[in-house]
Amino acid sequence: MRFDYDRYTALSLSVAVILVTAGISLIVSFMYVFSIAKNEECLISNKAEMLIVLGKKLKNNLPDEEYMARLNRAAQVLKNNQDSKVYVLGGMTGIASVAESDAGKKVLLSLGVNDKRVFLEKDSSHTLENLKNFYELSNDKNQKVLLITNRYHMARSIIMAKGFKINALSCPAEDNLKYTILNMGKIITEAFYINFYLAGKYWAILTNNERILDRISTTNR
Repeated sequence: MRFDYDRYTALSLSVAVILVTAGISLIVSFMYVFSIAKNEECLISNKAEMLIVLGKKLKNNLPDEEYMARLNRAAQVLKNNQDSKVYVLGGMTGIASVAESDAGKKVLLSLGVNDKRVFLEKDSSHTLENLKNFYELSNDKNQKVLLITNRYHMARSIIMAKGFKINALSCPAEDNLKYTILNMGKIITEAFYINFYLAGKYWAILTNNERILDRISTTNR
């Protein structure tokens, strides 16, 4: 496996920022992620031209509870917006022998969504690739899209979508945030990932690192 120098540089910088700020940067990120997770609402009457459902690692080749929540929300929005379409994102990850998007489409069809309204992206393995590949596949770069993911994951996903100039509106999969230890742990993890992403982004801007900038943003910056 090729050593990902850019990734580990960004990781090192993000840890350094957290240490230099005595954890304040992580706390700020946590409060931001928590606020989005707690307060965002999905307006299912919103006339979004396209929905995007972010992929999630499968369990025994099937969507887990969190991925099912995303797919159920998508089916609900599509039912209320008959002209909208959906892009399900995600390739084969982990030990799965089925692409995340294929498994997601199967669920949507079982929920009554017409096959012609469902499009797939099958090459990505994480959120950043989900969004980058969607942008590259999209025919209308300015279209309004409804981004569907779990509440704890929404803040980072929207930040990354903006990096690719995707006109994304947030649509949390769940009706409200559940205050469990597991969810709080996931919010802390997301806060760290946001630090990681931003450290890499600003380092790339300062050093004009085209490799990193190409991974996290559109070429038309």
